[in-house]
Amino acid sequence: MFNPLPMLALSAVALGYSGAINRAESSLQVSPVASVTGFAATPDLSVQDFVASLPETMQDPLCAARDVITADLSQDFAESLEASLVQDRGVSLEVWASDIMGTWTVLHVEHEGLACIVSSGFGWTESTTAADVLQDRPLS
Repeated sequence: MFNPLPMLALSAVALGYSGAINRAESSLQVSPVASVTGFAATPDLSVQDFVASLPETMQDPLCAARDVITADLSQDFAESLEASLVQDRGVSLEVWASDIMGTWTVLHVEHEGLACIVSSGFGWTESTTAADVLQDRPLS
C-alpha cells in the first residue's frame, strides 16, 4: 500500500526551506504579498463522491481517524489548528497551517471522527487567514 505522507513531509521541508530563504530575501526589499497556492484533492466532487470513486488502496492515504491525520500534520509539517468551521450534520472543515513551514491543509471531518484531506498547499504566512485558504476552493 502506497503511503504518500513521507514524500509530502520531505516536499514540505524543501518548500519550507525555500520559503525561509525567500522570506529572508524579501525582508531586505519591499515586494508584493505572495498569493496562497493550493491543490484541490477533490476537484468538482463532494468529498464522499471522490473517496467512493477511488480504488480501496488509494482511500487509505486520504482519509483516516482525525487523531492520526492531525498528529501527522503536527509532527511532520509543524501545522496547528487555525480554524474550525462547523457545517450541517456535525460535519466540519478544519484549516491546519504552519508559519514555520509555510504549509496549510484543509480537513473534512465527519462527526464519527473520520477526517479526509481535501486541499493542501503552501504560501501560509503569519498574516494569512483561513478565509484566504478557503476562498475559491471547491469544498462541497
